Amino acid sequence: MEGQEVSSKDEGHKMLPVDGPGWSYVNGVLHCDGMSLEDLRMSLKKDYGLQGSPAHIYSYSALVANVKKYTDALCPLGERGVLSYSLKANNNLRVLEALRQAGVNMATTVSGNEILMAMKAGFAATNIIYNGTGKRRWEVELAIKHGVLLNLDSEFDARLIAGVAREMGLRARCIVRLNPALNADTHPYLATALADSKFGVEFHQLERVLQVVRTGESGDVEHVIVEGVHIHVGSAVSRTQVFSDMTRVAARALREIRERGWPRASTINLGGGLNIRLSGVPGKNDERPATPEQLVGAILPLLPEGSTLLLEPGRSLVATAGSCAFTGVLMTEVLGVKTNGKRRFLVVDAAMTEVIRPALYGAHHPVTHVTIPACQEWAVMDVVGPVCESGDFLARRCMLSLSLSSGAALVVWATGAYCSSMASNYNLRPHAIEVIVKAPDLYTVVRRPENFEDLISCYL
Repeated sequence: MEGQEVSSKDEGHKMLPVDGPGWSYVNGVLHCDGMSLEDLRMSLKKDYGLQGSPAHIYSYSALVANVKKYTDALCPLGERGVLSYSLKANNNLRVLEALRQAGVNMATTVSGNEILMAMKAGFAATNIIYNGTGKRRWEVELAIKHGVLLNLDSEFDARLIAGVAREMGLRARCIVRLNPALNADTHPYLATALADSKFGVEFHQLERVLQVVRTGESGDVEHVIVEGVHIHVGSAVSRTQVFSDMTRVAARALREIRERGWPRASTINLGGGLNIRLSGVPGKNDERPATPEQLVGAILPLLPEGSTLLLEPGRSLVATAGSCAFTGVLMTEVLGVKTNGKRRFLVVDAAMTEVIRPALYGAHHPVTHVTIPACQEWAVMDVVGPVCESGDFLARRCMLSLSLSSGAALVVWATGAYCSSMASNYNLRPHAIEVIVKAPDLYTVVRRPENFEDLISCYL
């Protein structure tokens, strides 16, 4: 039955391999960039008390290594290979600065505030992309004013952008987002290019969208410049064939854009979406996700002459992907263990408010010990949080030590993406502290934990 004790030698339990940069077990204790996580959590407790846990921990060396995987893969294209980071994966200001310094060329945003955050992080406005299926007028004005590249997501979107550009007397730089009706073999909530998806325009609608941006133009002044085409099929994509199919559709669309009045259009933006690697997780490693090198290798032979390839990874930079390294984990402390029916529940101080993906998508995040216990007995447990919801779980059926007691530390892996940025204050829980570790004796708190005063400061 569930919760049955097993030997530590049982194949059901294996500590997660951490053979990439940034993470390693040293004398049984997990280290990040050479720093013991036990030492780190004691330091955070000293400075922040009870608000020192849970904590998002980012490895600087892993982040830099992940960026390099992409820049190396794009190197054969020279200046025609462009790397843009998708802010929605993790919008921490200091993480953005680190990515830019590591070699990320552009920033991809999906709101006006993300545009402002990207600029605050040092990205030039002309190196920012603004995607989105529903743009508000003030966001469009902001983007046009600063020369941000906007995507045209629909006929009404094109009409708004063109109208605002004419009213402002400025040029709007745009790319057209296509919905190619491709199945990316991913979770339905992560798929963004199915035939019934809300994103993008269908190929037969392309001509009409291009006509809309021409409507109202007079004289020699163009208020909308169409620079290329954008396709993003979703997240957690493992097969390079999907990106090959996207490239063929994008090349066809680029030809049509050139023929309809924008002969200098050259950008093919294939979004992001590489699936992440969950090494050492039974049943999760049968199909190893593609690496950035394999991704670009599948695209290169299909690129039209004179085109620029733009990639927009998010999760695969700040979580992990293919041969890339883990960037972020969530460190959490045990509150207690309880049993109901045949299930054993390990209750921790982190919750769905810090890691929503398991409840939202059924996503799997491995959970391991910060310090490997000496206890020789292990059991299957569900790792759950304190939030008042049955869906509040971080991981199901984890093999963990029976010696766990209140105060012991665990890590939830691959939380660098879509965790902090999707965090909530549900149950009036404060946002967790965030830390970047750079060396064995150097870490920086890049977001302080919220307190009660923060939570009520917006009320009038």
